[in-house]
Amino acid sequence: MGVRVREKTKDSGVWWVFICHQGRRASKKVGSKRNAEKVAEHIEAQLKLGLLPGQDAKRRAPTLESYYSGFQQTYLQTAVKETTRDSYDTNFRVHILPVLGHLTLDEITRLKVKEFIAILMKKKLSKSSIGIITRELCAVLNHAIEDKIIQENPASRVSKHFKQAPTRHAEIEPLTDSEARLFLKKAYERHRRYYPFFLCAIHTGMRLGELLGLQWGDTDFAGKFLTVRRTVVRGKVTTTKTNRTRRVDLSDALLYTLTELKKQRKEEWLAKGYNEIPPWVFCNLEGNPLDPFNLKYRHFHKCLEQCGLRRIRFHDLRHTFASLLIQNGEPLAYIKEQLGHSSIKMTVDVYGHLEPGALREAVNKLPSLDDSKPIEPSSKQARNKE
Repeated sequence: MGVRVREKTKDSGVWWVFICHQGRRASKKVGSKRNAEKVAEHIEAQLKLGLLPGQDAKRRAPTLESYYSGFQQTYLQTAVKETTRDSYDTNFRVHILPVLGHLTLDEITRLKVKEFIAILMKKKLSKSSIGIITRELCAVLNHAIEDKIIQENPASRVSKHFKQAPTRHAEIEPLTDSEARLFLKKAYERHRRYYPFFLCAIHTGMRLGELLGLQWGDTDFAGKFLTVRRTVVRGKVTTTKTNRTRRVDLSDALLYTLTELKKQRKEEWLAKGYNEIPPWVFCNLEGNPLDPFNLKYRHFHKCLEQCGLRRIRFHDLRHTFASLLIQNGEPLAYIKEQLGHSSIKMTVDVYGHLEPGALREAVNKLPSLDDSKPIEPSSKQARNKE
């Protein structure tokens, strides 16, 4: 009897478990060395009990930890974006595996999941955080169903068990109209090269990665709009957050600025001996997309400081775009399309509270006899009261 752990190909980083028992040989790709060693220990224990690997009637399901290791290799590495992969890895490492990782998949019951949610509640995690964690656990167990390891998913439809978790939203701090004008004026004076970038952020509401991924081919100067097709995240070009393209209208001011920027860019690169300019609208001197860290901390925050304004997140320029449109009376349906929200509900949830005064003005427009006085009762009503 023998159970060995080794890399099939040197320095591949993928470890296998090799079994030799009663003249029969088998191998299984596991993932990390640590998980492979755990699987090997488990197989050795089975063999000592007379349980042969591969016997369907006696086969035990893998632990959640070992199954997740394979899930990383076969799904997360090939089918999802890097940000999604990072979310899974963080939530499984920090929250899920320390509590459920040692259990085999068929040992994870509905009761175990409820107990796990109670632990998350005790950590005082927000409702949205618990929702993400449980959805990711549910997704992994759905794959286990597809692999015919388990028949039911104990982590499905569990949101009712954390309805009382606190709801936390990142505070929205948009610039006011006067603050936005002051910021753009200072950017033009002190950060001239980045002024078109900041103007585009405030006039389109595009996300940082979408701005970094904008190319000249996405801009329709005749039609006065641009198309958001991609985003740049951690230096990698990928699809938009919703995996859909969207059309964003260009203001006259932004259209003029981009026209001048393209003209200037052509002059700069012609002087360098190039016949064509880089494809990126906002690029560094080498023609590559801007570095977001340098952009935010050396120019965005610096410009806010020079204006005497409070420090806000770059994402608040997106909120500034939406809030200024709301204050100008633009319909939420239009703002939804410009921002690329998946539903009008999201737009209402995020921005519906920004202009409560305007809503009160709406009820003041309802009909009355005198706008300055309450409606008096009719003469018949007055006689009835007497």
